[in-house]
Amino acid sequence: MKKVLSVMAVSAFVLTAGVALAGGPGKKATSGCPEACQKQIDDLQSSQAQQDELLGAHGRQLQNHEGRITDLERAFNDYWYVRLGVRAAWMKQSFFDTVDISTDTGWGGAIAFGREFSMYQAPGKFRAEIELAKQRADFDKTYPTGQRSGYTVDGTVDVSTIFINGYYELPVYDAFSFYFMAGLGYAKYDVDADISRYAASSSTVVWRGGASDNVFAYKAGAGVTWNFTDQIAADLGYEYLGVADTDLADSINGHNVVLSVRFKF
Repeated sequence: MKKVLSVMAVSAFVLTAGVALAGGPGKKATSGCPEACQKQIDDLQSSQAQQDELLGAHGRQLQNHEGRITDLERAFNDYWYVRLGVRAAWMKQSFFDTVDISTDTGWGGAIAFGREFSMYQAPGKFRAEIELAKQRADFDKTYPTGQRSGYTVDGTVDVSTIFINGYYELPVYDAFSFYFMAGLGYAKYDVDADISRYAASSSTVVWRGGASDNVFAYKAGAGVTWNFTDQIAADLGYEYLGVADTDLADSINGHNVVLSVRFKF
């Protein structure tokens, strides 16, 4: 009998130990841990999400600040530049106060060196430059003064100029701007022409040859600008050119359509 009781006691001990090791009633004191741990995990994840959202907001604020700083830096940047230009030119002048000459379409070019200045609390930019330019146009006209009389004019007008120009550039949208300009300087006016007067069946040469004169000149114009990058821009505009009276001609003026590219550095 004692032997049987001993076997039963050992069996009960083994069963109890197995239940405890298997996580049964022997671990009853820790049965609430999984739920509490999950709550902590959820709280940590929620906190992490809030922190991520705050970090994202701060990142966007930093990007906005960096963008504003970049815009301010650009607004206060001054640039040196070189401008290369081509132009279509039309000239008009009066010879000997009697013969008014309008040229055909001529062509020319220009090179300028200048500086672009930022303007504090102003919507635009100002730039100043010194420009060397040259344009040339031909003319071949007949001007009747009567039924069988008049003048025949054939020749070339060549104008070389040196100007100090000022520009005001007003931004409109993105890289697109309007500009207004004016300039003062000197012009070397050259003409090479034959002026003949005809009457009935005869013709008399009034003036033949070439001559030049250095005189005061001025111009004004307007146009548009496209900034391809911070370093490269293109201008397209109109310029009126006025030249003081010379010993060769009076009432000298010109109309130019100018296309230029500026390289900033």
